[in-house]
Amino acid sequence: MLTEVLPTPERVLAAARQCFSSNGFHSTSMKTICKACDISPGTLYHHYPSKEALIQAIIAQDQERALTHFRDPIAGEELVDYLVDSFLQLAKEDQAQRALVVEIMAEGMRNAEVARMLEEKYQAITELLTARLSEAREAGVIGATVDLACAARLLLTLNYGTIADAEALARNSNDMFTISLKNMLNGLLQINPPA
Repeated sequence: MLTEVLPTPERVLAAARQCFSSNGFHSTSMKTICKACDISPGTLYHHYPSKEALIQAIIAQDQERALTHFRDPIAGEELVDYLVDSFLQLAKEDQAQRALVVEIMAEGMRNAEVARMLEEKYQAITELLTARLSEAREAGVIGATVDLACAARLLLTLNYGTIADAEALARNSNDMFTISLKNMLNGLLQINPPA
């Protein structure tokens, strides 16, 4: 039971994350979430009137976490090294968190409302990542013919592939994986070698 001293909405979201990642979206009832965080159904529905509302709040939390990662310019960092490190960090994330992301993505394939929420999240992340890539292009790092929005979306897709790959941590600890990923990103972004 999740009875930590958190404000009720945060406690509900923590319980929902735990329940959805363990049991799946459709196998988790609102009653199960109430029990997990020790609140009444009335309190739960006051904060989140549906499972879709819970998913929307979880998506918003995950979006903010991703945006925080790319909000500041990548100053003093090698762009490709920064991106590779981002992928490696994803592979090390908690299995339950990764399972939840995959569960929500799967629900987006079946549920138009969840698909809309996810697309809004993807657009926000892609726009911010495109801005970071644009800064790198202005600094002469990225090739002039790269479609930055397309490259940003491909990088996002690669992120979600890493999250969904159950063997990602084992693969990513291999030096050849890191070298291959760097080579792929250098090609995608047409990285210009330093003068």
